[in-house]
This record gives sequence, C-alpha cells and structure tokens, in this order.
Amino acid sequence: MIKFIQIKQVLRNKRFLMFTMFIPVTWYFLLYNLQHDLAPIILLGIAVFIGIIGNSLATFSKRISSNTEFYFFQSRISKYTIKKYFFDQGVVQLILNCLIFMVVLVSAILFFHLKPEYQLLEQFALLMTMGLYFSAIGFVMGTKLDSKIIDTVSFPIIIIAAMTIVPFSQMGSGNFINLISKAQMIFPGYYYNNLMQDIIGNNAVNSNDILLFIGTIILNVLPLYFLLPKDQ
Repeated sequence: MIKFIQIKQVLRNKRFLMFTMFIPVTWYFLLYNLQHDLAPIILLGIAVFIGIIGNSLATFSKRISSNTEFYFFQSRISKYTIKKYFFDQGVVQLILNCLIFMVVLVSAILFFHLKPEYQLLEQFALLMTMGLYFSAIGFVMGTKLDSKIIDTVSFPIIIIAAMTIVPFSQMGSGNFINLISKAQMIFPGYYYNNLMQDIIGNNAVNSNDILLFIGTIILNVLPLYFLLPKDQ
C-alpha cells in the first residue's frame, strides 16, 4: 500500500514527467537525427540513462529530502524504520525506471522504427541494475542534503555521474583519455559499456565484466548503506 501511494505521488509530480519522461524521448529524437553512426540500441541506452540519472539524482533525492522528517517521525511511532523506507523506495524506483524505459522504447518503436530484439532484454536488465545503483546514491543525498542544496548541486552531480558512463576510451586516445578511462574502472558504468559492446556485436559476454559490474556496484553502494541515518 505504501509503495502504491508513493508511486501515485511521483506520477503526479510534473518535475518527474518533464525531466524523466519527456526529456529522454527528446534526447532520443536528437541523437537519432544527429548521430547516424550509433546503433539504435545505443541511442536507446543513452536516452534511458538520461532519464534514470535525472530521476535518481534530481527528482528522487529531492523527494526524499522533502519527506525525510515525516519518516523519521513515523519510525519513532511505528516499526517502519528508515532502512525499511530505503528498501521500499528502491522498489518504487525500480518501477519508475521500468516506466522510463518503456516510454522511450515504445516511442522509439512507433516513431523511429526501432526493431524489437532480444538484446533489449539484456540491456533492460543492465539499465535497471544501474538504476538501483544511482537510486541508492540519490537516497543518501536526500537524507543528508537540504532540498535547496539539492537544487544547486544536482546538475553538477548528474554531469559527474554521466561522465562515469561515457566510453571515453572509444572516443580517442592520449594521456588524459587514458587517465579518465582508468578512473572510470572503479564505477559500474565502465563495465556496462563493455557488456553492451559484446551484446551488440553478438559476442559471448565476458564473465569478468559481469563480475566487475556487480562488484563495483556493491563496493560503491556498501559505504552508502552505512551513511543511512539511524532511526530517531
């Protein structure tokens, strides 16, 4: 019941509809017309990522910041702890990210002639996992930062998050590119790109990339779990 109420609350939020539904479709449209050399599945992934990052690090974190005091109060008078709130919000975010994916996918099929292929299921699984990863970051941001501060810092943080995903190693070479690529290896976005390259090329997926993808998510999220506020 709580999850259903939270989803209804989000879907009534014009900020969510604008920044995590309309803008990803718009980005797909722009990329489709400007980047003719990119595979359609890559265009889809970029557009959905824009929606997921905006949903997790801007809309979601601000929603958490606005509601944290209420859930602190609820944790004092009931058994609904902050950690329970964290996991419930993870489920809500998963549903919302699925919605973002489906909206962009349906738009791409109807208006841009994207062919449904089995690779989309693999991409969907990877994107939803990345969505949970960014949602964990957004949740901690929401519990630690005031809403006004989130409005100020969310855009720079979104840019930094996007830079962990952009495959710089495929865009050029040089010491600076190599340095950025090395730094990216501590984040799951680097291995997401490797896995997607294998999927697009119909190659066998590298098991090391799968392990490193999962491992970097755990290593990045685990410290955040300990940053969750204690029930008051």
